[in-house]
Amino acid sequence: MIFPNRLCLSAMAGINDWEFAKKFDAGFVILGGFNADRKSMEAGVKAVKRGRREFIFSDPISGIKKQLENALSSGKIIGINIRSATLEGYISAARLASEFNAVIEINAHCRQPEFLEIGCGQSLLFNQEKLVKIVEISSKYADTIVKIRGGLKVDYGLLSQSIFDSGAFMIHVDAMLPKKGADYKLVRKVSETGSVIGNNSVRDVESARKMIESGAKLVSLARKALQDKDIFKKLLMDDILASKIEVV
Repeated sequence: MIFPNRLCLSAMAGINDWEFAKKFDAGFVILGGFNADRKSMEAGVKAVKRGRREFIFSDPISGIKKQLENALSSGKIIGINIRSATLEGYISAARLASEFNAVIEINAHCRQPEFLEIGCGQSLLFNQEKLVKIVEISSKYADTIVKIRGGLKVDYGLLSQSIFDSGAFMIHVDAMLPKKGADYKLVRKVSETGSVIGNNSVRDVESARKMIESGAKLVSLARKALQDKDIFKKLLMDDILASKIEVV
């Protein structure tokens, strides 16, 4: 897969739909996070009731399909970040991604309690057998990425190898060090097993380049785009960040 530049707009639940994402110059746009089955959608409704932003659709897959239809003619590489309490939800989302030549990103990252309670998000990092099964099946239908969170008591070397062995073509690493910025050593460790999108504390060319120098193929950001609508234009002034890259 050839990415037109090395920048990615990461998913933000309740925010990053196509209307928001189309404003930015990232070569890779990950829409969502989306909930792909009834139980995860119910968790989303609960989160909204306590003040979280979420995408709430009466029919999960139809709602995601509408977002992909809106993005179809953009010329960008599009991904969908997915949470599901059931394997069927991931399968439905992966099939949908395949129809639109999109990428599916398995959300093993979300730490909101409503989703952890039903086995979604970050909880998958502690149930790697389940995560591997999800990736194995998803990757039969669509190019599959897994987004993971750093800073946890996890053997990230073994985790990343298992994810790649099960069929993922990239891992999206939120290299979180609580109150300390990004864990570039983690980005390096995961990149030794396969292709990585580096995320966390990317705010300017210097921090983005540091992710690349740590082994990431692409660099992602999310909340910074809410603070600075021109952030991608600024990053694309750098020749390395603006360059095409092929990930196989």
